[in-house]
Amino acid sequence: MMKFPRTARRITAPLLAAMLLALAGGSPATASPAPVTSSTWTLTDLPQRICATPDDPRALYFFVVLDGTWTTTITAGYTGMPAGTEVYSPQSTPPGSGDGHVVQILAAFRLHSAPIGHYVPLLQASDGTVTQSVPVTLDIQSSC
Repeated sequence: MMKFPRTARRITAPLLAAMLLALAGGSPATASPAPVTSSTWTLTDLPQRICATPDDPRALYFFVVLDGTWTTTITAGYTGMPAGTEVYSPQSTPPGSGDGHVVQILAAFRLHSAPIGHYVPLLQASDGTVTQSVPVTLDIQSSC
């Protein structure tokens, strides 16, 4: 019978045991469980449009509607908003689920001397790993 040095026995014994367990369909007791990747969500693209004046006193918002499930907090925000726009933050929703029809967050903002014009900013939602965005329409006019 072949003799292995003590160091070789300490290294190969656990490897051999893990290989035998894997062949038998088991797993060693010290193995870490596979990470759960159960977040499967989509930001629903709704045709949303707001008409407002440059100094509209109201808090304005677009709806954030999610479809699927998420295991981490989802935060919403904007890119491409016109100058003079104050976005309230953070806009977030805790882990949960949605059916693509229920509003999860109202992504609110207010206008302060915003330039008149037609804007198509992106409403974004992110779980920290995945970021999705949809276009929204903001028309700033002297009167609506």
